[in-house]
Amino acid sequence: MKSYFCFNRILAGVVVLLLMATFFFACSKATETAKPDANQADNITINAAADQAIVSGIYDDLFGIALEIGSKEGMNQAGRKASELGGKLGSCAIPEIDDVSQGQWPKTMLIKFGAGCADLTGRVRAGNIQVTYTNYFYYPGAVITIKPLSYTVNGIAVQGTKVITNLSTNSIYKYSAVMNDGVLKLDTVTVNYKSNATITQTDGLSTLTDVTDDVFSIYGTDSLLYPNGTAAAIVVGEADALERRIECPWFSKGKALVTVGNLTANVNYGNGICDDSVSIDLGDKVKSIKLPK
Repeated sequence: MKSYFCFNRILAGVVVLLLMATFFFACSKATETAKPDANQADNITINAAADQAIVSGIYDDLFGIALEIGSKEGMNQAGRKASELGGKLGSCAIPEIDDVSQGQWPKTMLIKFGAGCADLTGRVRAGNIQVTYTNYFYYPGAVITIKPLSYTVNGIAVQGTKVITNLSTNSIYKYSAVMNDGVLKLDTVTVNYKSNATITQTDGLSTLTDVTDDVFSIYGTDSLLYPNGTAAAIVVGEADALERRIECPWFSKGKALVTVGNLTANVNYGNGICDDSVSIDLGDKVKSIKLPK
């Protein structure tokens, strides 16, 4: 009898140990699989933040192009035309205006970059941009519609329609910039882009015919949508507004918050120096990237 009971005790002990080992193994596996999932979500958010920095810079550049060429062609204000010299675009852009008669609106300007031309910063543009004006660029209430046509930046195809509305009052030059149908191909991934921003000029107001010294503050919301359904929501608060100098190919200051699901990455553009460096942080992860020209 004793040996029988001992055997039962031993058997019971073995069963308990096996159950404990199975439970421990299952918990370990659950922990191991949780870590890659968490890292994957972090990486998706950080990569979306990097994409946002590239995409928003390319679409913001459309505003600067229209402003610079508009100044040279007398489309920014009545009776004032800038010198053909100066400006970051150099001789790359060739403008054609459909109607040069005074007081006739709307007017459409086609900006032609040809097969490819590098501006003074090294950014290569090709194709055409169409700009339609309901009035002079600097006049309150004017609506400027910018549409890329077979247009590329550094080989990246850019599509969409950007609508600029002049909200200026007195000596404050302010605009809304809305894009609802942006499409841009990054490497092999096509990204849909929307944006609703407020743009305020903060410097260069005393020399409106010379846009080379113009500086703008930009804040608002953006969004990115990927083919797999991943969506990124971007917010730039007024206190952290992005700074864009017309002569600089990148944002030189400000912060953007990029949210994917329940994760938010912070994109830091620096403290006012014109360079291609951007810092992205998410929790204890920090990534530095170099933006294309």
